Amino acid sequence: MSGVYAPRGADGRFPNLDVLRGIAVCAILPVNIVVMGTVDDREGLLYPSRWNLDRILWCVEQLLFEGPARGLFTLLFGAGMALMLKSAEGDQPQIWVIDAWARRCVVLLGMGVTQFAVFMWPGEILWTYGIAGLFLLAFRPCRPRTLCVAAAVLLLGLSGLRAYDTNKTVQVYASAPAAAAAKAEGRPLSEAQEAALKAVQSAHEALYPNPSNTAEQIEQRTHLRSLIAWSANGWVWRHLSTWSWPGVVECLSFMLIGIALYRTGLLTGAAATKTYMLVAVIGYGFGLSVRVANLAWMARTGFELDPNRLAPAISVLRSFLYEPARLGVTMGHLAIITLLFKSGALGGAKVLRALGRTSLTTYTLQSLLTSLLFYGYGLVGAMSFTRLMATSVAIWVVSGAVALLWLQRFSMGPAEWLIRALSYGRSKIKAS
Repeated sequence: MSGVYAPRGADGRFPNLDVLRGIAVCAILPVNIVVMGTVDDREGLLYPSRWNLDRILWCVEQLLFEGPARGLFTLLFGAGMALMLKSAEGDQPQIWVIDAWARRCVVLLGMGVTQFAVFMWPGEILWTYGIAGLFLLAFRPCRPRTLCVAAAVLLLGLSGLRAYDTNKTVQVYASAPAAAAAKAEGRPLSEAQEAALKAVQSAHEALYPNPSNTAEQIEQRTHLRSLIAWSANGWVWRHLSTWSWPGVVECLSFMLIGIALYRTGLLTGAAATKTYMLVAVIGYGFGLSVRVANLAWMARTGFELDPNRLAPAISVLRSFLYEPARLGVTMGHLAIITLLFKSGALGGAKVLRALGRTSLTTYTLQSLLTSLLFYGYGLVGAMSFTRLMATSVAIWVVSGAVALLWLQRFSMGPAEWLIRALSYGRSKIKAS
C-alpha cells in the first residue's frame, strides 16, 4: 500500500489528483453550458444539420466530454473519501472522521440547493454527490477488487435499465409511420397511435421550434420570478423524481471505482508507466470505438429523429453500451493526463493544480458567471455551439486566474473552506 502515498508534493497533497481534478472541473463546463445557454433541444445547432464548425465541435464534445468529464470528477470524489477517511483505518482508527464525512455529504446537499436556488443551475451534481456519498460509507472497508465488482454490478443494472427505457421509447416512435398512414386514410386511431404521433411531433418541434415558443422560453429565463420557477422545476425533476435514482447509482458506481483506483495508486500517479499506457489503449480503444460508431449511426439521418429509419435493436444496444463506453473514455483520460503530467509535458501544471485545489469554488464560479451571462445579460438562446464553446474557454481563463490569485493568499478556496468548516465543526482548519 505504500505506493498509494507517493508521489506527494511538499505540501502533502497529491499533485496528480489536483491536476486531474482541475481538468475535470474545466471539462464539465462545455457540457453544462449547453443546458445553461440554450433553449429547445437544438444545443445551439441548426437543422437540417451541416458539417460546419458547430457540428464538428459538437461531435468532439460528444466523444470526449459528455459523460467522461462527469465520470472523471466522480472518480475523484470517491478518491477524496478514501483520502479523508484514511485515519479511520489501522490499529488505532479515528472514528470521528466518519461523522465528518457524513456531515460533509449533508453540506453538499445544501450546496446543491444553493446551486439551483441562488445560481439558477438546476442541473447541478452536488445534491446527487451528497446522497451517493452517504451510501458510499457502506463500502468504506472494502478491498479494491470488491469495490470494482460492486461497481460493475451497479453499472450492469443501470445499463439494463437504460436499454429497457430506450426500448419502450423506440417502440412508440417505431409505430408512428403506421399511425400516420392510418390518419391519412381517415381511419380511427387508437390511444397508442395518438401517443406515437404526439411523441414524434414533440421531438420534431424541439429541433424545428416555433419562433414564438422559443421566444417564450427565453422570456421565462430572463425574468427573475419565472427564472426561479424554471430552475426549481428543473431541479425537482432531476433530483427528486423517480428518475433521479439512476443518477445516484451512476455516481455511486464511479465513486467505488475511484476508491479502488486511489488505493491501487492509479489516481495518485504511483503506478508504472506501462500500466497507464495499457489503461489508455484499452479505455480509449473500447470507449471511443463505441462512441464513434454511435455518432456514425446518428449521422446517417442528419442527427435528427426519423421514425421510418429506426432500428430498435441498435437503439437498445446503444443505450446499453453508454455506461461502459463512458467508463472506458474516462479511464483513457485519466491515464493520458497522468502520463503527460508524469513526463513533464504539462510542466508544473500550476494553473491546473490551482483549479484542482479550488474545484468546488470553480464549479460555483462557473454557475455564477453563466447565470449572469445568459440570464442577467439575456444571452440565453442567442449563441451557436461554437460560441458556447468559446465562452467555456473564456470562463476557463477567468477561473484559472481567480484560482491562482486566491491561492496566493489563502490555502484553499472559499467553498472548500466552508465545507471543511461545516464538516469538521471548526472555523479554522488546515488544507488537506
